[in-house]
Amino acid sequence: MAQIARTAADKVSNAAKIVTDKVTEITRETAGQAANVARDSLHVVRQTVDAAAEVERATVRDTSAGMAEISRSLMNLFSEQSRANVELVQALSQSAKWSQAAQLQSDYLRTSFLRTAQFTRRYVEVSQAVVASALSTARGQAKKAA
Repeated sequence: MAQIARTAADKVSNAAKIVTDKVTEITRETAGQAANVARDSLHVVRQTVDAAAEVERATVRDTSAGMAEISRSLMNLFSEQSRANVELVQALSQSAKWSQAAQLQSDYLRTSFLRTAQFTRRYVEVSQAVVASALSTARGQAKKAA
């Protein structure tokens, strides 16, 4: 009977060792897979951060260029408007007829509105170009990340 009990105990001990070995093996594999998943996740996060940084750099670059263009256009508008103001004052000071003065003022207003409309159109064009460039850069970075 003692022999049977010892054999049964050995079998249980062997089975327990096998189960322990299997659990250890599964634990190692799971830990390895978890490490791989974590590494892959970090890689994806790094790519996403790099893509976002590139979009930000491109947006800042394009925005700076766009703002410079808008500033130049605005300065041109102010310059042309100032020149037109001086010319109007000079013409009005020489005019002795009301009809001629009214015509000068009418022409002045018309050209002022045209200049303002041209500036506004250029402002919208540059703004659209900046936004389109930022979107294009973002799409390109999204494709790279995918």
